[in-house]
Amino acid sequence: MTFDLANSFRGAHLVVQPSDLALDPPESYLYVQDGLIISCGVLYALCYLFYMIRTYRDKTCAGFIEFTCGTMAYEIFYAYTTTTTPFERISFSIWFLLDFTFAVVTILSTYAPGSRCPVVKRMVLGILVSLAIFWKVANVWPDEREQVTAYWTGLALQFPIGWGSLYLLVKNWDAKGHSLEIWVTRYLGCWTAYGVFVWRYMNVPQNWSYVGSSTSIAVIGLTMVPETMYPFVYVWVHKTKTAKTVGTSAAYTDQKVIS
Repeated sequence: MTFDLANSFRGAHLVVQPSDLALDPPESYLYVQDGLIISCGVLYALCYLFYMIRTYRDKTCAGFIEFTCGTMAYEIFYAYTTTTTPFERISFSIWFLLDFTFAVVTILSTYAPGSRCPVVKRMVLGILVSLAIFWKVANVWPDEREQVTAYWTGLALQFPIGWGSLYLLVKNWDAKGHSLEIWVTRYLGCWTAYGVFVWRYMNVPQNWSYVGSSTSIAVIGLTMVPETMYPFVYVWVHKTKTAKTVGTSAAYTDQKVIS
């Protein structure tokens, strides 16, 4: 019959909060939410891919690989506490595999064979400790589908990423391990991730009041300050580094000619 295929997808949506469903939301609300969630997932997947390419090529990681312990634990824990469908769990598993692959590529590319074992041990311990922290937080502040703790712990994990990348870029004054592709996907990934919760808050503020709190707005603002500054600093570092390299090369050539 007409529209049978389309009708078969009616009611199939991602991470729908029961309290939102109780208010009988329009399909448009759920489809926009789905679009933001999927866009966020795709952008972060591309971000990990660009991280791996740059890390492997430059033999330098634009951050501390131990930090991925928290993100991997997040993807493991919330894969089973915020989801209800196999598709959602598979999506979380894909992000975990990308995180895991990035960690492997980084360890193999940036650490000498004799120094890899201690890093792996720290990573395993870090994941276990992070899982314990997420479990404890979820038990202290229980919530349906753990959306409250997923939101705040997600912000906590995002906060040092932008500041850490900017700090290392300035500290080392070198663009190795960095790229604008990484920044673009990470920047847009942040906005789509925040957009999911902002969209929920704009439509059902009583169920998502914490998203509009002054603390939430302040933390989001602070996470986006370094991300917004990053491309300008990156271009500055890249240009000055290139100019210095060219100048050194020219001076060396002149010396060779004179001799």
